[in-house]
Amino acid sequence: MTLEHVEMHLKFLFDLDNLLEDMEAPEYQDIGFTIEKEEHLSLTRARNELLRKLPPEVADMYERLKKRYQRAIAPVDNGFCFGCFQKLPTELISRQKEFLTCPNCGRILYWRKKP
Repeated sequence: MTLEHVEMHLKFLFDLDNLLEDMEAPEYQDIGFTIEKEEHLSLTRARNELLRKLPPEVADMYERLKKRYQRAIAPVDNGFCFGCFQKLPTELISRQKEFLTCPNCGRILYWRKKP
């Protein structure tokens, strides 16, 4: 699996996790937002399928980070990790084609594509 595919799967997984979390939030249920049990199960199955498509070491790392932080992945913009807002070492910035984690917070890093 290429780095681009891993990043894409991680972003989809992150979005699904956020969606599932939002669906269970009490503030949404208080305003009448409900989800059918089947829809929730379908999204959970999609999440588990995405997790299985990742290399095992990446999936394990993502799950560990998800327990520690709300956001397990963080974009890099202008040389800063947007998870902890710390400036990354120059050496890491030049290694954008590799799978990297932030040396400060440990989140999985991805570089935003410039338009």
